Amino acid sequence: LIITIAFLTRYCIEGGMEMETAYNLSDIYIQNVDECRSEQEIHRLHREVVDEFVNRMHSLHKQTLYSKPVTACLDYVYDNLHNKITLDDLASIAGLSASYLSRLFHKEVGTGLSKYIIQKRIEAAENLLKYSEYSFVEISNYLCFSSESHFIHTFKQHTGYTPKVYRELFFRTHWNSMY
Repeated sequence: LIITIAFLTRYCIEGGMEMETAYNLSDIYIQNVDECRSEQEIHRLHREVVDEFVNRMHSLHKQTLYSKPVTACLDYVYDNLHNKITLDDLASIAGLSASYLSRLFHKEVGTGLSKYIIQKRIEAAENLLKYSEYSFVEISNYLCFSSESHFIHTFKQHTGYTPKVYRELFFRTHWNSMY
Protein backbone atom coordinates (compact mmCIF):
# COMPACT_ATOMS: atom_id res chain seq x y z
CA LEU A 1 0.00 0.00 0.00
CA ILE A 2 2.84 2.41 0.77
CA ILE A 3 4.34 1.76 -2.67
CA THR A 4 0.92 2.36 -4.24
CA ILE A 5 0.63 5.66 -2.37
CA ALA A 6 4.10 6.69 -3.56
CA PHE A 7 3.26 5.88 -7.19
CA LEU A 8 -0.11 7.62 -7.00
CA THR A 9 1.57 10.69 -5.55
CA ARG A 10 4.20 10.74 -8.30
CA TYR A 11 1.71 10.19 -11.12
CA CYS A 12 -0.67 12.82 -9.79
CA ILE A 13 2.13 15.41 -9.55
CA GLU A 14 3.14 14.57 -13.12
CA GLY A 15 -0.53 14.94 -14.09
CA GLY A 16 -0.73 18.46 -12.66
CA MET A 17 -1.62 18.07 -8.98
CA GLU A 18 0.18 20.56 -6.81
CA MET A 19 3.15 19.01 -5.04
CA GLU A 20 2.07 20.22 -1.61
CA THR A 21 -1.38 18.68 -2.00
CA ALA A 22 -0.03 15.37 -3.27
CA TYR A 23 2.66 15.09 -0.61
CA ASN A 24 0.25 16.09 2.17
CA LEU A 25 -2.14 13.34 1.10
CA SER A 26 0.73 10.90 0.79
CA ASP A 27 2.10 11.69 4.26
CA ILE A 28 -1.30 11.44 5.88
CA TYR A 29 -2.15 8.12 4.25
CA ILE A 30 1.26 6.59 4.96
CA GLN A 31 0.78 7.49 8.63
CA ASN A 32 -2.63 5.80 8.47
CA VAL A 33 -1.06 2.63 7.04
CA ASP A 34 1.02 2.34 10.20
CA GLU A 35 -2.18 2.38 12.25
CA CYS A 36 -3.89 -0.47 10.36
CA ARG A 37 -4.24 -3.60 12.44
CA SER A 38 -5.96 -5.97 10.00
CA GLU A 39 -6.04 -6.89 6.34
CA GLN A 40 -9.57 -5.48 6.11
CA GLU A 41 -8.35 -2.09 7.39
CA ILE A 42 -5.61 -2.12 4.71
CA HIS A 43 -8.21 -2.85 2.02
CA ARG A 44 -10.48 -0.06 3.28
CA LEU A 45 -7.59 2.40 3.38
CA HIS A 46 -6.43 1.30 -0.08
CA ARG A 47 -9.88 2.04 -1.49
CA GLU A 48 -9.97 5.43 0.26
CA VAL A 49 -6.49 6.39 -1.03
CA VAL A 50 -7.33 5.53 -4.63
CA ASP A 51 -10.72 7.26 -4.46
CA GLU A 52 -9.22 10.41 -2.95
CA PHE A 53 -6.43 10.74 -5.52
CA VAL A 54 -8.79 9.96 -8.42
CA ASN A 55 -11.38 12.48 -7.22
CA ARG A 56 -8.76 15.17 -6.80
CA MET A 57 -7.34 14.55 -10.27
CA HIS A 58 -10.84 14.57 -11.74
CA SER A 59 -11.51 17.96 -10.12
CA LEU A 60 -8.12 19.24 -11.23
CA HIS A 61 -8.78 18.46 -14.87
CA LYS A 62 -12.01 20.47 -14.75
CA GLN A 63 -10.08 23.58 -13.75
CA THR A 64 -8.82 26.31 -16.02
CA LEU A 65 -5.16 26.61 -17.03
CA TYR A 66 -3.31 29.67 -15.75
CA SER A 67 -0.56 31.90 -17.11
CA LYS A 68 3.06 31.12 -16.24
CA PRO A 69 3.38 33.84 -13.53
CA VAL A 70 0.14 32.77 -11.85
CA THR A 71 1.14 29.10 -12.03
CA ALA A 72 4.48 29.96 -10.41
CA CYS A 73 2.59 31.70 -7.60
CA LEU A 74 0.21 28.78 -7.15
CA ASP A 75 3.15 26.38 -6.91
CA TYR A 76 4.93 28.63 -4.43
CA VAL A 77 1.82 28.87 -2.26
CA TYR A 78 1.42 25.09 -2.19
CA ASP A 79 5.08 24.59 -1.37
CA ASN A 80 5.02 27.19 1.40
CA LEU A 81 1.70 26.90 3.23
CA HIS A 82 3.73 26.37 6.39
CA ASN A 83 5.76 29.58 5.86
CA LYS A 84 4.87 33.25 5.83
CA ILE A 85 3.99 34.24 2.25
CA THR A 86 4.14 37.88 1.16
CA LEU A 87 2.97 39.60 -2.00
CA ASP A 88 6.52 40.84 -2.55
CA ASP A 89 7.84 37.24 -2.45
CA LEU A 90 5.25 36.16 -5.00
CA ALA A 91 5.89 39.16 -7.23
CA SER A 92 9.61 38.39 -7.20
CA ILE A 93 8.97 34.76 -8.13
CA ALA A 94 6.57 35.76 -10.92
CA GLY A 95 8.89 38.48 -12.19
CA LEU A 96 6.12 41.07 -12.04
CA SER A 97 5.28 44.12 -9.96
CA ALA A 98 3.19 43.41 -6.90
CA SER A 99 0.25 45.48 -8.11
CA TYR A 100 0.20 43.88 -11.58
CA LEU A 101 0.52 40.37 -10.13
CA SER A 102 -2.32 41.09 -7.73
CA ARG A 103 -4.61 42.18 -10.60
CA LEU A 104 -3.53 39.29 -12.86
CA PHE A 105 -4.01 36.71 -10.11
CA HIS A 106 -7.48 38.02 -9.29
CA LYS A 107 -8.44 38.06 -12.98
CA GLU A 108 -7.30 34.47 -13.62
CA VAL A 109 -8.09 32.76 -10.32
CA GLY A 110 -11.16 34.79 -9.40
CA THR A 111 -10.01 35.72 -5.91
CA GLY A 112 -7.31 37.81 -4.28
CA LEU A 113 -3.96 36.34 -3.29
CA SER A 114 -4.44 36.62 0.46
CA LYS A 115 -7.90 35.03 0.28
CA TYR A 116 -6.48 32.27 -1.90
CA ILE A 117 -3.65 31.57 0.56
CA ILE A 118 -6.11 31.41 3.47
CA GLN A 119 -8.39 29.11 1.45
CA LYS A 120 -5.51 26.71 0.74
CA ARG A 121 -4.44 26.76 4.38
CA ILE A 122 -7.99 25.94 5.44
CA GLU A 123 -8.09 23.05 2.92
CA ALA A 124 -4.82 21.73 4.35
CA ALA A 125 -6.25 22.10 7.86
CA GLU A 126 -9.34 20.12 6.80
CA ASN A 127 -7.10 17.28 5.61
CA LEU A 128 -5.05 17.37 8.79
CA LEU A 129 -8.21 17.33 10.92
CA LYS A 130 -9.70 14.45 8.93
CA TYR A 131 -6.66 12.23 8.62
CA SER A 132 -4.21 13.07 11.40
CA GLU A 133 -4.25 13.40 15.16
CA TYR A 134 -2.34 16.68 15.33
CA SER A 135 -3.72 19.11 17.89
CA PHE A 136 -5.40 22.35 16.84
CA VAL A 137 -2.40 24.31 18.14
CA GLU A 138 0.00 22.17 16.07
CA ILE A 139 -2.12 22.63 12.93
CA SER A 140 -2.46 26.36 13.57
CA ASN A 141 1.30 26.77 14.03
CA TYR A 142 2.19 24.55 11.08
CA LEU A 143 -0.05 26.53 8.73
CA CYS A 144 1.23 29.92 9.97
CA PHE A 145 -1.89 31.29 11.58
CA SER A 146 -1.06 34.11 13.97
CA SER A 147 -2.75 32.33 16.88
CA GLU A 148 -4.95 29.35 17.66
CA SER A 149 -7.95 31.65 18.14
CA HIS A 150 -7.33 33.23 14.72
CA PHE A 151 -7.16 29.73 13.20
CA ILE A 152 -10.42 28.67 14.89
CA HIS A 153 -12.20 31.87 13.80
CA THR A 154 -10.96 31.65 10.20
CA PHE A 155 -11.68 27.92 9.98
CA LYS A 156 -15.25 28.47 11.18
CA GLN A 157 -15.73 31.34 8.73
CA HIS A 158 -14.74 29.13 5.80
CA THR A 159 -16.28 25.79 6.79
CA GLY A 160 -19.11 26.67 9.14
CA TYR A 161 -17.54 24.46 11.82
CA THR A 162 -14.99 24.93 14.54
CA PRO A 163 -11.97 22.63 14.10
CA LYS A 164 -13.20 20.56 17.07
CA VAL A 165 -16.65 19.98 15.57
CA TYR A 166 -15.15 19.37 12.12
CA ARG A 167 -12.87 16.66 13.49
CA GLU A 168 -15.73 15.07 15.43
CA LEU A 169 -17.86 14.96 12.26
CA PHE A 170 -15.30 13.99 9.63
CA PHE A 171 -12.34 12.28 11.29
CA ARG A 172 -11.62 9.26 9.08
CA THR A 173 -15.31 8.95 8.17
CA HIS A 174 -14.55 7.58 4.71
CA TRP A 175 -12.22 4.96 6.13
CA ASN A 176 -14.65 3.67 8.73
CA SER A 177 -17.72 3.62 6.48
CA MET A 178 -16.27 1.53 3.64
CA TYR A 179 -17.26 -2.07 3.12
